[in-house]
Amino acid sequence: MDQNETPERSSARTLAIIAIVVALTAPFWEGALLSSINIHMPLTSELAENGRALERLERRTGELEQQLGAVTTQLAKLQTQLNETAARANAAADRTATLAMMEMVTALRRPGGFELELAALRGTLPDQGELKPMLDQIEPYAVTGVPSVTRLRQEFSRISSRLEWTDRGYMSVAWVTRLLPWQRTASAAPAPDATPQLLVQASTQLGSSDLAGAVATVQSITGVSQEALADWLEDAKARVATDAVVQRLNEQIGQRANKVAPPIPRKA
Repeated sequence: MDQNETPERSSARTLAIIAIVVALTAPFWEGALLSSINIHMPLTSELAENGRALERLERRTGELEQQLGAVTTQLAKLQTQLNETAARANAAADRTATLAMMEMVTALRRPGGFELELAALRGTLPDQGELKPMLDQIEPYAVTGVPSVTRLRQEFSRISSRLEWTDRGYMSVAWVTRLLPWQRTASAAPAPDATPQLLVQASTQLGSSDLAGAVATVQSITGVSQEALADWLEDAKARVATDAVVQRLNEQIGQRANKVAPPIPRKA
């Protein structure tokens, strides 16, 4: 201490230093000090309330995080169950469609109708693809059944014989009329009719079980003979479509049988 400094000046400087220290450190201890003597400053109360609100928010956030975790876990379980259910449903639908195909093939191979089998096939196979036009073609025969190849061969032979005798009758009349003098100079000879040759060709194709070829040949016949063969031609087309349906269904059944089904997840 300076010898010339008086005690009053020393005390004043000490008090000034203490005041500066108090002013600088007051924000850290004045709230607690005042609270200890039951004196609450507005700013201190607001800070305390904010602190409590923050604590409540943190607790609520933690609770929400726990709830979110539980919901996420439950959602994952539900998704797994949904996948299992969808897999089982798809497998069941696939088996049902395959069974309907097999029943349809059996029904088309035997004499008689196939109304129930066709309805089951359409119900279990919504996307029929290339089968649809063929199924539409044979649907009118669902109650009575599609005529067999043997029956079509017999029916064609009967119609062909009838047409042959009819043509012979026309030829006899034409031969007699050519004897008349006014007919010999009337007009040029008509173009030869290819119907007899086409009938023979179609009969040969039927004999070799080429029904599709016979249908194509019969479609080339014109005139009265075409009208006589109209019903037979519709039946023959239905039989061709039936055989095609059987072939396509057998192919699809084979593909489904060879396809490796994905494993169905099991519950833990």
